[in-house]
Amino acid sequence: MSSSAWVVCFVFIRFDLDVGPLVECVAPPDALTDEGKKVIMQVAFPDCNPKGGHDLIFFFQMKDCTTASARHRAEAFSASRTGRTGSNIYGATYYRQKKDASVPRGYVQQAIVLLSRLPYMAVQELILRVVAPRFCQCCPLSPDVEKVPVLSALSPQPTTFFEVDSSFNPSQYSQKDVMERAVEEIEGWPSPHPHVQYNLTLLHQPLTFVTPKRCVLPSNMAGGATCRIPTRLDERVTFLGSKRQSSSANDVIPLYALLSEHLRHLTRVWELILCHEPLFIWSNTPSMASAVAIAVTSLVQPLNFNGVLRSYLTVQDESFSRYSRMGKTIPFPTLECIIVAATNPFFFRAFDGWPNLLTVIDRQGIGLDNQVTLNDCPFSSGTGDTPVVSTTNSNSTSAFAAAPSNYASVPTDSVSLSNEDGMPLSSPRLFTYSSFFPALAAAKKKTPLYPDPPSGESGRESPLLFQQSVNTFRSPFPFLVDHKAQTSILLHRLEQASHLNAEAQLASLGAHTWNGCGELEGIKVTATDAVDRGGQSNSAQPFFQFSIADDIVRKFFDTLTMEFLMPVAAWFQTMVSTLTVFHLCDPVVVAALTPDSFLNFLRDNRESVPSFLSRRPHKAYNVMYERFARGSLFNAVVWQLVDKKIRQGLEEIHVEQWALTHPTEVERIEMFTNLYKLVEREVVRSIDPDVVFVTTAIAILAGMVVYIREPLRDELLLKIRELRI
Repeated sequence: MSSSAWVVCFVFIRFDLDVGPLVECVAPPDALTDEGKKVIMQVAFPDCNPKGGHDLIFFFQMKDCTTASARHRAEAFSASRTGRTGSNIYGATYYRQKKDASVPRGYVQQAIVLLSRLPYMAVQELILRVVAPRFCQCCPLSPDVEKVPVLSALSPQPTTFFEVDSSFNPSQYSQKDVMERAVEEIEGWPSPHPHVQYNLTLLHQPLTFVTPKRCVLPSNMAGGATCRIPTRLDERVTFLGSKRQSSSANDVIPLYALLSEHLRHLTRVWELILCHEPLFIWSNTPSMASAVAIAVTSLVQPLNFNGVLRSYLTVQDESFSRYSRMGKTIPFPTLECIIVAATNPFFFRAFDGWPNLLTVIDRQGIGLDNQVTLNDCPFSSGTGDTPVVSTTNSNSTSAFAAAPSNYASVPTDSVSLSNEDGMPLSSPRLFTYSSFFPALAAAKKKTPLYPDPPSGESGRESPLLFQQSVNTFRSPFPFLVDHKAQTSILLHRLEQASHLNAEAQLASLGAHTWNGCGELEGIKVTATDAVDRGGQSNSAQPFFQFSIADDIVRKFFDTLTMEFLMPVAAWFQTMVSTLTVFHLCDPVVVAALTPDSFLNFLRDNRESVPSFLSRRPHKAYNVMYERFARGSLFNAVVWQLVDKKIRQGLEEIHVEQWALTHPTEVERIEMFTNLYKLVEREVVRSIDPDVVFVTTAIAILAGMVVYIREPLRDELLLKIRELRI
């Protein structure tokens, strides 16, 4: 088993003409159980054959079938009706489909999969972009000898970021050797922690990246599934100050590049998520499907999405049967949002009970023929009586179908400029009016959200023979927000930005940053800071494509969400005004912050409602807030507000003043215990403990214990020493 918390293992899957996907090898070899090898073949290999001539990276989740999990699991998994299991693990697949006439069937189809317990999506992609090309260079059947463009959630335009390392070739290494060497080097990395800059090397490639901030309540907890790796820190680690920008895990997602053809629908998708509505997403490539699924969950930032996210689901997945029955024989849960993304056209029929549908076409994945059929899906369960997907007529389209996104027409290795900070401005990151105009025209087009079915049919149209150049959004949901007005604001900001020159766009990207709680900080940020959100290579070239358009869309939804949460923030301040930071460390106290308490506050404090909702009657917008408050996202915002309050309180506390304010021994011990238990949970149960938070809290605990009498003082000092990470 791997001794690294960064990566559990790498898995090599190849496509066999006779039996389908096969696990060729695992590194470390004992990392997966036999069940795990079966599961990963079902969930980590594409459900359809993407077209496009480039490699793909996509993200998925699977149940934890690692050897470590099996060894430490105290009880069997219990699946709820939402499809959530007792423990999940994150996966990232680098899929290679190379055309080569010298091999059987004329194609080499391989996948190298990274499994991790950390939701560090950008870091996982960075690792794959280093390991996978070297892996492909050592393929005995058809080795790569030059750079191959890669398309992913974080780089919608196929790109290459690193040069070919010719020392990796079939005469020197096998593909298994590459995986094992990568595992060995990653095991030598410092341990992972939030809000930290790492300067590392992997397979001769220098890497610099910044990990995202996170909440210490209750996040990334290993529970009984695994043992936490001991903390290792050295000169390759730089802890960032509280005022230094560190984005959330999803801030690097280029929202505009992925969803520019759905601009007029984005605020509706945002409302669906806040109301805990289910959403089915379909795309023609797994990279786009998983990218859009993750992107739409980030629309509610700075809220941490805590619903069910299956960013890539295949028909072989054991959850497929349960999800396909939802809306028919199984009701949808009302307490959490479920988002499922897929590429197999068979899902349109299987998921016809799902009310909300979003299709996003990956124009980079459209082949010479312009249709997707079940014959393109080697693992579909379609039989002779399963019809192929029918052509969607113009009436069912809710977005334009002609122009690609703003990155699609830009060559990968095109013009490079530099500003005074020395950061190159590669053209995929530039945003022009000519590229924006098709999206602007589509956003202003009037099309129904729920089109009438073609004549002769009843009910909702089943898109059998789905036209691959069509994007659609369908929803019968009774939307409350004035989405036309909100979309107009977004379009106006994008149009203004599209007229800026390259230097002005870069300056705007670096002018302000958003902190971990979604608040605008007016601090000076250098050009290098502006790209830390996604990671860097060894040069100043930003690792991921992120334009001013992506930044505008991100900040627009950050602001919209913060405005929606204004009543929650006002209620929270009222509820905790008399509580100390030590009270908030107690989960029992936090549990008293209930939805009913908030809804009562909302009824009596209508002035806290944002203007885009207050124009509606209280009875109308109260429905939206009630749906929100009764679901899991309300719990997420409460925990985030508590986390922020605790961190601020610890920074401001003066132990001497605390001792004067709380003179009784009983009160001091209770407060010490509450903070101690919170730090203990972070140290013992977290996969990536927040070192800065823990260090700060331990210093305060050490100061507090001075004001507690003997002999209890010595006992508490011993307990503090046990918190070392």
